[in-house]
Amino acid sequence: MAVVLAGLAMANPGTAQAQSSRVPGTPCNKGTVACVALGKDGFNATTWFIKGDKVLRGPMASSSGGPGKDTPTGTWKVISKDIDHVSSETVTNGRPSAMPYSVFFSSSGYAFHGGGTVDKRTAGCIRLGNGDASWFYEHINIGDSVQVVQGDGNYNDDKPKSKKDKGGLLGL
Repeated sequence: MAVVLAGLAMANPGTAQAQSSRVPGTPCNKGTVACVALGKDGFNATTWFIKGDKVLRGPMASSSGGPGKDTPTGTWKVISKDIDHVSSETVTNGRPSAMPYSVFFSSSGYAFHGGGTVDKRTAGCIRLGNGDASWFYEHINIGDSVQVVQGDGNYNDDKPKSKKDKGGLLGL
């Protein structure tokens, strides 16, 4: 029985083994292209765009789903992209909500997209600011790996921040 379970063991996130399998400065595993850490309040998620083991863009402010429309954690692959998508679930000013630069990673309709602001919950998607969503749309490919984790916002334990370093967008 121990032999069967040995292959399923997961490293404790605080161990050196777990940290060495993560992309530095993020909570996501190496091999991930799109990384999302869900915030406690739904609207304070954080997103990174990664190539190899380097962050090309991020951390990016983003929002996610709230109670009853939670964004699920897990690992997926990008399945489609739609630059001018409109929502089938939400309405703005009596019309389906615009979801520009949509990148779908679930057959259940979960996507990265722009439109609106990142300070309000979504219906389960990951909303980015329009500039970030456009960049993201242009650089991500169908089949790329997406990882969504529950987060606490503290992912720079690999290199301590100075008091002057408040983060920001990398790779611009």
